[in-house]
Amino acid sequence: MTTIRTTRGARWLALLLLGAFVLATPGGAWLGRPADAQPKEFKVGVALSVSGIFSRDAALFKEVYDLWAETVNKAGGIRVKGTGYPVRITYYDDESSPQKSAQLVERLATSDKVDLLLAGFGSSVAFAATAVAEKYKYPYISGAASANPLFERGYKYFFATLNKTFDEVEGAAKVWALVSPKPTRAAVIGSDHLFGKLAAEGFKKFLGEMGIEVVHFEIFPLDLADYNSLLLKVKRQNPDLLLVGGLFSHALRVMKATKEVDFSPKGMAFSYGPTVPEFLKEFGKDAEGVIAASEWLPSFPFKDPVFGSAAQFNETVVQKYGHPADYVQAAAAGGLVAQQKAIETLGLVPPLGEKEREALMEQLHKQEVQTLYGQVKFAADGGIVQKPPIAVQIQNGKFALVYPKDVSGTQAGTLIYPLAPWRSR
Repeated sequence: MTTIRTTRGARWLALLLLGAFVLATPGGAWLGRPADAQPKEFKVGVALSVSGIFSRDAALFKEVYDLWAETVNKAGGIRVKGTGYPVRITYYDDESSPQKSAQLVERLATSDKVDLLLAGFGSSVAFAATAVAEKYKYPYISGAASANPLFERGYKYFFATLNKTFDEVEGAAKVWALVSPKPTRAAVIGSDHLFGKLAAEGFKKFLGEMGIEVVHFEIFPLDLADYNSLLLKVKRQNPDLLLVGGLFSHALRVMKATKEVDFSPKGMAFSYGPTVPEFLKEFGKDAEGVIAASEWLPSFPFKDPVFGSAAQFNETVVQKYGHPADYVQAAAAGGLVAQQKAIETLGLVPPLGEKEREALMEQLHKQEVQTLYGQVKFAADGGIVQKPPIAVQIQNGKFALVYPKDVSGTQAGTLIYPLAPWRSR
């Protein structure tokens, strides 16, 4: 069950309608029970970017959170000592604002008194929200926050299932060492956002280590309106490669601008964006050959008791939402499974107080759990014990592993290089 909180009037109307609906159903009699007879449930809260610049990225998180709640509740709830406790998620819209996310996390902790917090989307949101989660002692496990500074604050309640940003983009940079002749010139651009800037710096670092000259490096404003002028500047430098740090909306606009200004680099790579299902829908054949940083594929041989195998998880997402699972969805699912396993191991039942949440944090730090995303083991700083950074390429409308040569038995395919000019696609 999920709840989306809006205005006070809308909440009263929703409650009135919900009450009328439940009373009209055969199971509605439970509303007349005394308060102490109400079935216990885990109250779960999340401040998520339902609107704003990160909304399309965050929509993927809502899908997997809803899928988790549905899957767990169909199985009778989170089972603790033989008893099942259902989960109910309350959503608040942080409007893609880190400051609002922090305010809403505080509301969830102090007013709603939720038992568990789920993470919002993105490093900038997580940077603000985790300060509040740390204050009120709520574990905050993110499947889409990887900026290195997040792990340098000494926090105990922040956890992440993605690699840190520099590690995350390593594969999408080093993949170019596999082509012959090796590219010699590259342009790197990134959005003025915590993750975007760090991803761009990571690309620049790895290219330098490989002896590829960065002939243009630029951090562009988050609200940049004229991408064509930016890409014209890049085009004039005649780089072999274009590497882009940013999120989905930035990847969309960079791709559109490169086509509009007829800039056809031999290779293109993004820190994030192409793996979001709408990217392929938007560009179709034009997306062929684009490289993306990633950390998971449905072909990987991982599984868990909640979602099943990686392939089953992907198929469920396809059937329910009409698109393949993105790797950040798998990363979020891995965090959900890890937290659920910790609850079951400790025998925690709702409501959870500060003492129970502290025990949950300690268990998350020491346990190692197999999930559909792979092995989830957190280091002392909350970062995942490093997963292999991978690069995938869009080939025939699907994502193919192209770096490294082998990941958990999945063999890398042949890299498409150079890309065809725009006019030939």
